[in-house]
Amino acid sequence: MEHKLFVTFNQEHFMGFTCFETSIFYHFISKTELSILRIDVSLFSSGDRKEKTIVFQLTDSLKDEISGLKEFLTDFFSYSGNLHGSPWFLESEMISENDFNLIRKRGSEKMKERNNKIKEIGQNHPLIIYCFEQKLYPEPEGNSPHSWKANCPSGHQHHFMISTSSPESHSWGCGYCKKKGGLIELKQWVEHK
Repeated sequence: MEHKLFVTFNQEHFMGFTCFETSIFYHFISKTELSILRIDVSLFSSGDRKEKTIVFQLTDSLKDEISGLKEFLTDFFSYSGNLHGSPWFLESEMISENDFNLIRKRGSEKMKERNNKIKEIGQNHPLIIYCFEQKLYPEPEGNSPHSWKANCPSGHQHHFMISTSSPESHSWGCGYCKKKGGLIELKQWVEHK
């Protein structure tokens, strides 16, 4: 199974410097399944190269290669965890820079729609309500309908993670501070700080 190059783009960090060059290669497994090979090369460290294979299910049976690849890229750009920075077109023999920018915009719109739905669902969760009250600025993480993040009560410049999988499940955790628990533990930590 040989993958062919679809698109190459840079990822620009929010501070304005380019941090990764990403190439997306593809192979159609069937009319509804796509194999993607993603290669990220760090522009800071010459030995830092990561490869990841993704199997992507198309929503409809394949009409043509380009539409399937555009569907994948739109979905890829709709999850914030897929990127280290803002994607900027470098090259492709299959799509133009304008196509790339439209796909990126559609992906961003899908992410906003998903996050708005997550906000509607999660806004009545006790942990989210408490985080708003404490001005910890909770917001959807974007990877799952139950994943949120908020400013860490420690006062340091990082987030802690919140799961809203059910109203009875009050779980959060901060990997940096090595703390976790439910609503009671969060209240105790905030009051202690």
